[in-house]
Amino acid sequence: MSNRSFKDKNHPESQGHVLNIKWNARDAIISLVFLAAVLIGVYFGSAWLFKVFGDKEFFNSSNISNSSFVVLYAIQVVLMLGVVWFFALFRRKSGLRDLGLRYYSILKTIWYSFISLVAIFIVSFLYVFLLNSLFGIEAPSSKIEVLVRNGSISSNTLLVIVTLIAPLSEEIFFRGFLYQAFKKSWGVNAGLFLSSFLFAAVHLEIYSFIPIMIIGWLLAYVFEKTKSLMPAIFLHGVYNLALIMILLGELEIIKLY
Repeated sequence: MSNRSFKDKNHPESQGHVLNIKWNARDAIISLVFLAAVLIGVYFGSAWLFKVFGDKEFFNSSNISNSSFVVLYAIQVVLMLGVVWFFALFRRKSGLRDLGLRYYSILKTIWYSFISLVAIFIVSFLYVFLLNSLFGIEAPSSKIEVLVRNGSISSNTLLVIVTLIAPLSEEIFFRGFLYQAFKKSWGVNAGLFLSSFLFAAVHLEIYSFIPIMIIGWLLAYVFEKTKSLMPAIFLHGVYNLALIMILLGELEIIKLY
């Protein structure tokens, strides 16, 4: 996708709307350290509590309960959005529009998402094909796939979280907050790399690290060109929806995540 393909008269910059980014890389790093410390504490603290109550396999994807999954994910979302609120909105006095929460052309959003999805699936297919044909490495089951196959989480819960809550919260945090913080302090290229690297790292999928990082880079690139999170959120949601529908439909096709 060329830069020119994203240029149009509806582009925020062409109308004189410039995002007022007051937070920086220091804020982003502090927030990441805080999140890591709290989430690690929650993980091991919860594991200890459930071990005391006799549920030693609480964090096993094959038998985690629906309510436990929702609670743990809710904690993660609240923490992510909480640090964004504190550093960007409360401490730095920026607005929601500065995070990228602004309207963007629906038709252009759909078009850019279509182009991006084609690119994502092509790259993912080539990645899986090359690892399999050159190194004989088969794609392992992802955490979401394990949840779907074992039926430990209801399909409605997965659909809501994967296609609505995750795209919205993750785009606000990784693209609206982290990417712009790194970009402000170190430039666009550093912002694209660091935000996509961290996006891949938090998914804890070693096999899919590179494809997820490419997806993160593409989402940040789309945000950079449109200055709106709407295309990135839509693209993220549609991509997740396609994957979850494949799993819920039990279609045995090549793994693309």
